[in-house]
Amino acid sequence: MPEIICYFSPQSGYAYLGHGRLREIARAAGADILWRPVDILKVFAEGGSTAPAKQSPQRNAYRKQDIVRWAKVRGISINTEPKFWPTDTLPACRLIAAAQLEGIDPADLIGACLSAVWVRDIQISERDNLVRLSNEVGLDGEKLATLSDSVEAADKIARNTAAAIEAGVFGSPTYVVDGQMYFGQDRLLFVAAALGVAQEPVAQEHLS
Repeated sequence: MPEIICYFSPQSGYAYLGHGRLREIARAAGADILWRPVDILKVFAEGGSTAPAKQSPQRNAYRKQDIVRWAKVRGISINTEPKFWPTDTLPACRLIAAAQLEGIDPADLIGACLSAVWVRDIQISERDNLVRLSNEVGLDGEKLATLSDSVEAADKIARNTAAAIEAGVFGSPTYVVDGQMYFGQDRLLFVAAALGVAQEPVAQEHLS
């Protein structure tokens, strides 16, 4: 089975924009997505990247325009000024890791965390909210939240982060297919091509 490694932060706007399309590509290719939540601040530091919230006013103004354009292409909603961004992502990272430790595909939970930030204005650093989001996607939120406090969950995030840094990752989302790295959800067309999946159609009205 082909594999797509996805290094990401659960507060990443571009990870949110690409989440649904990545899953579509994986389904079409019969590929498995290896979800790798990371400590994004360590990834930024090691990769020489500036966190988006600390970039220049000019770059942040452009980013807001860009995410609106991409949200139209993807057919999803997005808030350009989310109430709880940036935030401490480690609680959500560890929650996702806890789901994986339980043998659960975390894709729906990841989507819930991302949309909590970029659509719903829900603080993903708070335990009660993470329990709620887990329950909303049919998981046992209390159980996962408890497991997220374990050494095993923390170690999993540490290993993901170290692997991302070793692979040369410098931002979120980053996809790896057959050893080739693709940074940014706008590179999903290359991920699709690498897996022999047709490109998504883009309606003309989405480009205006």
